[in-house]
Amino acid sequence: MKSKIDIISLFSGGGFLDLGFMNQGFQVNAAVEFHEAFVNSYNHGVKAYVKRSQKEVYKDGIISHVDISGPLDATDPAVQNKLVADFREVAGIIGGPPCQDFSVGGKNLGTEGKRGKLIYTYRDIVKQINPLFIFFENVAGLYRTKTHQNEFFNLKNELEKDYTLWYEIINAMDYGIPQDRARLALVGFRKDVVQKLIDNGYKFISEPFEGHHNELVFKWPDKKFQNAKRIKWPKLWEFGSGVNEDEVNAIPAKYRPLFISSAFEGLDSSVANQNEHFNPYSDKFLRIGEGDTTRKSFKRLHRYRYSPTVAYGNNEVHLHPTEARRLSVREALRIQSVPDQYVLPPEISLTDKFKLISNGVPTKKAELIAKEIRRTIENYLALK
Repeated sequence: MKSKIDIISLFSGGGFLDLGFMNQGFQVNAAVEFHEAFVNSYNHGVKAYVKRSQKEVYKDGIISHVDISGPLDATDPAVQNKLVADFREVAGIIGGPPCQDFSVGGKNLGTEGKRGKLIYTYRDIVKQINPLFIFFENVAGLYRTKTHQNEFFNLKNELEKDYTLWYEIINAMDYGIPQDRARLALVGFRKDVVQKLIDNGYKFISEPFEGHHNELVFKWPDKKFQNAKRIKWPKLWEFGSGVNEDEVNAIPAKYRPLFISSAFEGLDSSVANQNEHFNPYSDKFLRIGEGDTTRKSFKRLHRYRYSPTVAYGNNEVHLHPTEARRLSVREALRIQSVPDQYVLPPEISLTDKFKLISNGVPTKKAELIAKEIRRTIENYLALK
């Protein structure tokens, strides 16, 4: 990665998605975020990461951090016009519009909701800038829920006028991230990009392919695990009990990266954001068993299982497996595969920090997808 690929980021939140793309040599020239606390978190966290990371793209100055100047409303025509004027030449647009209106745990307002309408804001900006590629993520409910499918296919049909699309429900667990987080991912390349690659021998194939993946126009990253949820994970343990070695040893070694204990390995009070968590206030913190994640709230993680979906709001954060408290900010970031060099500022409230973490795209997943997108773009640019 000796050269950068310029992109812009929409609905950027804390920048977890952006970090994944930046790690693969994509320069985020502008990020758009409406919530002021998220803007401050993005600027502080991404800047800290770029400064501390040992990756060559940052050490060699190929990729840099660009501050968000302030809260921006992507629905504002003036904001859209400036984006078009300033960034018409960018190669890509990435983003995940807020998903609450499509979530099965939300109000299911779809595009009638204030947040749901933002999928069409994303579309409008894409159509005006017309970049070489796009990446879009949202909750699986946008595709799986019958009441929302038409809205997704309306978006898809509009984008397909200019782009060839790949879309799939991808679970973060498939890529070795210790979280059961299924999300709709969509990648699109402008039709002239795809046609140029096909004309030069690259293959457009959706079914399993036995050749070398570099022969394909695009492919999703290879999965590390298939159906990991189906193996025999440890059962519910009494809080504060010892380890049931038989249950742990029964788990094949290859699945151990999905353990919460693996995600939290090496954490202590010296790690940034590790000392930040809500204080216990109920005897439930002492009564709920390790691995009891069946209830709507007060879900306690298990040391030797993966986490349920990180979906935190109204101070509702998963309970620590062995301590009588909720997870810390750093522990939640670890479950989202965000590197420790990314640090959230002390002045941001815990409520905003956990909301930001909940809304983010796991960085490791984003980077794996970004790597495949970069391969396609590099192959195309080599033909020009």
